Amino acid sequence: MNLGFKPFRSGIVTMLTIDQVLTLTIFVTSVALIVFRALPETLASLIGAGLMVLLGLAPFDKALGEFIDWNIIAILLGMWIITSYMVESGIPYILISNVGKRARTYEVFIILLSFLAGFISMFVDNVLVVLLFAPIVVETAKSLGKSPVCGVLLVSLSANFMGTALLLGDLPPQMLHSIVGFEFIDFIVHEGKPSSFPILTLSFTLTLLIFYKFFSKKTLANIASYNVLRARRVNYRLAKVSSCFFILTIILMSLRRELSLALRAYLQQLTGFHDLKLGLITLSMAILLGLTVELLRAMEKVKGPSFDVVLKNIQWDAVLFYSSLFILAKTLEYKGLLQLLATFLENVFTGRTLIATTFLYWVTAPLVAFIEHDAYILTILLTLKELVEKSVLANPSPLYWALVWAGTLGSNYTIVGAPALYVALTILRSKGYRVGLRKFYSITIPYATISLILTYIIALPLWFM
Repeated sequence: MNLGFKPFRSGIVTMLTIDQVLTLTIFVTSVALIVFRALPETLASLIGAGLMVLLGLAPFDKALGEFIDWNIIAILLGMWIITSYMVESGIPYILISNVGKRARTYEVFIILLSFLAGFISMFVDNVLVVLLFAPIVVETAKSLGKSPVCGVLLVSLSANFMGTALLLGDLPPQMLHSIVGFEFIDFIVHEGKPSSFPILTLSFTLTLLIFYKFFSKKTLANIASYNVLRARRVNYRLAKVSSCFFILTIILMSLRRELSLALRAYLQQLTGFHDLKLGLITLSMAILLGLTVELLRAMEKVKGPSFDVVLKNIQWDAVLFYSSLFILAKTLEYKGLLQLLATFLENVFTGRTLIATTFLYWVTAPLVAFIEHDAYILTILLTLKELVEKSVLANPSPLYWALVWAGTLGSNYTIVGAPALYVALTILRSKGYRVGLRKFYSITIPYATISLILTYIIALPLWFM
């Protein structure tokens, strides 16, 4: 039984089946529940994914097997475990303390802290970065009799900014790896051109310099003298061990392609795969780090958290959210809806590169302010993949970059797009600071707009022409 709908494209009569209508309805409703926070985002996505399975739209074995990208989940889990040991050792506090020593004014401290937050978020979940940094900003501002609102928001915006610079920090770059095949090195140099890391680093630095000019008054202060920067004791032995494993993990990830070629026969026999998965690298290194720390603890060589404590630090709600998101988006693909969307967008994305990338970039940026950006990026990325498989797109790389850059930077407009901002507001409220809409948007709108414009201008001659 079919329901007649208007054709998406002239000359093609497109009919949506009842299954397709149900799938689309569940997907849109789930995203709406997430956007408007009618339910916790993890619960909303789980309900949507559960309905897809219960109604027979997504076969159970496919939903839990093929639909969930377990490689991405393994990357997330592995990096969360490794960085959890680093956080427990006090490494972030070493970095923050060094920033405090170099800051002669509160405003310079905030800019440097924002810069640090951005770069840490290339390896650590941005929400965790906000949870680490925001309380320090609040206490430092309180010591000087200043409002911490601007500082906390600036740090949070910066943490969200750089998550796409490398493969490790956020879900969108990991989707580029797993769905499209981008490697770690591709985020530095891709197709012989500077890509995500250099472009975002330059635009990020310029954005912070522009925002520094917004501070009309500079408050002289010896930031390093505040107890908040000196209170945390650092476990230097654990810091050395966890840092060594972290660096080794990065090296192995950057050499994944070469290792796959060298170990092809062994991998085929052991795992059934022809290549070495990044998730296998990160999860294996995380397990080895956990085992090493447990052995050192048993020998009383290192004082550190037990593996059970580290596991409690993992954001299991995020794991469930991302898994459910994959089921929702992959069901769209399974039911042929992404193929219909690809047909609809074919004329737009097969024109000149400048027009196609500009259209996608500037349509994505405002949309992700009101739509959960991970769900949006995943859906469009799968749609672009459909166009590649249809041999419609000869070189999709500019569109991939336009999508993830605009999707990440545009999410900084609102708390709907950036969970890090929601966490920042929650921390401020818990400390007794109310943030009005006017104050909130007076910071987020200029920041997001400036970062989008700068990134577009820098990327234009390299990728969008």
